[in-house]
Amino acid sequence: MLSNIQTYKKEITQAKSGFSLVELVIIVGMISTLSGLIVPSFLNWVRVERVNAYTRELKEYLRIVRLEARRWGTSCFININQIDYNSVPRGKDYYGYSVICKYSSDLNASGEEPSNIHALVPAINNSVFQVANKNFQVTPNGRISSDKAIVIVIGSRDHKTGPKILNCLVIKSPTGHIEKGKFTLNDWISSRMAVSQISGNEVLIPSNCNSS
Repeated sequence: MLSNIQTYKKEITQAKSGFSLVELVIIVGMISTLSGLIVPSFLNWVRVERVNAYTRELKEYLRIVRLEARRWGTSCFININQIDYNSVPRGKDYYGYSVICKYSSDLNASGEEPSNIHALVPAINNSVFQVANKNFQVTPNGRISSDKAIVIVIGSRDHKTGPKILNCLVIKSPTGHIEKGKFTLNDWISSRMAVSQISGNEVLIPSNCNSS
């Protein structure tokens, strides 16, 4: 009887000693399969969120520029900076816009500005791209001095291989009202879009920005 108990304990100890080779192969296979399904979805989620985050920041910043112009009775000039494809160094902050507000017409006035509105431009990096149809001016009453609406399209650098997301902002002229939406056309997007640029492409029109 004692011998049987000792044999039974020995079998239990051996059974708890670890996984068999077959079990390890099955576990590794399951982990590899799950990783193959989860990792691409996670990367696409990150890319989408980067596009959405930059779009939100830019919309809010443009609203602040209008408030700045009205507050100080100044004209603000918003110019898009040309940034080539994948040219932003890692860890560096590049800015897609240059904003200059003329706070005084007096040539002898101090060079100091009432605020640092130009320093609040949202930073942009290689993960997203933006395309605008033109530069524009905000007048002292917060309106837009432009012969047509301003259209800005924002997307992911991985648009061709990853998430097919294209956000858009339409700044109405002359009211300055900003609408956010989804851009409906993507056949003009290349695999090497500049990080930031002005384009005269005829597709950059308000009707292609679906804000509903």
